[in-house]
Amino acid sequence: MEENIIMYKDINEQIEILKNKNILFKNEEKAKSILLRENYYNLITGYKDIFTDLKLSKKRGIETCALETYFEEIYTIYKFDRKLKNLMFYYISIIETNIKSYISNVFSKKYGTTNYLKESNFNVNENNIKKFEELIVKINSNVERNIDNYEDIKKCKEEYLDIPLWMLVTYITLGNIIKFYSLMKFEDKKEIAKIVNIKPHDINVYLKMLNIIRNISAHGNVLFNVKLDIKYEINQKGSFYHDKLNIDKINNTYKSGINDILAIIIIFKRLLGKTEYNEFILQFISIIEEVKIELDKESFENFIEAMGLPDNYNLLKEL
Repeated sequence: MEENIIMYKDINEQIEILKNKNILFKNEEKAKSILLRENYYNLITGYKDIFTDLKLSKKRGIETCALETYFEEIYTIYKFDRKLKNLMFYYISIIETNIKSYISNVFSKKYGTTNYLKESNFNVNENNIKKFEELIVKINSNVERNIDNYEDIKKCKEEYLDIPLWMLVTYITLGNIIKFYSLMKFEDKKEIAKIVNIKPHDINVYLKMLNIIRNISAHGNVLFNVKLDIKYEINQKGSFYHDKLNIDKINNTYKSGINDILAIIIIFKRLLGKTEYNEFILQFISIIEEVKIELDKESFENFIEAMGLPDNYNLLKEL
């Protein structure tokens, strides 16, 4: 149902393709400039879904937008997603810094600042020994890669032979710090869990979800309607956050807030400080309101639903 994306199309041809999809233009010349600057594939392919009319598309045999869909509306979602990625990346970076600090403090207090290479200080068995060995290789590789670029690492290595964990975590990726945490002994994970008041297992799940969102944000992929393979886990009693937001259930399972943007916002609430969460949510709602001005009622409802948000998304301020 999609046109041949292999064949090159110039800007005028791209405009005609969009017109054939029922897309209108408030300013066609400006649209051409936007397409030239932003790339047709990035802009249209990733952000047209909430405007697509499935019945009409099936009837015509080509993906078709609902009547009176404007190019400028699609561009509005595109711009929102760019702002969302910047916002998510910034606050995930704060959580990453905090978690690295918690891990380095708990681990160093118990085992010393340079004993992060000792197998006996981790929960290593025959099932995960390979993961531990791979992690150590990556940590050492990280040191070697950065030693000539950062004077503090170089000086520490020359004077003390080893680099303390509290310094090293700054240069370890979020993905590798997640692996580090997953290999820690359970009693050490519990110490970290006490700090953030979250179960050890949940911390691992949340960090994995945030790492995916961070990578999407960093690489410029579509974020606002993401559906992750990893899910926010909820016990049988339900969830305070989902219930407070009046999230509907289908077959005793919450309709949203499991693997979407709402789930990430709930994780933010659990891992960010109160002030930081409030700063985030005010900015988040602000960029949603910008979209609301540009879209018609139905398109805006589809947009909100794509993120898993409740109709009254202002309730997010009260979590």
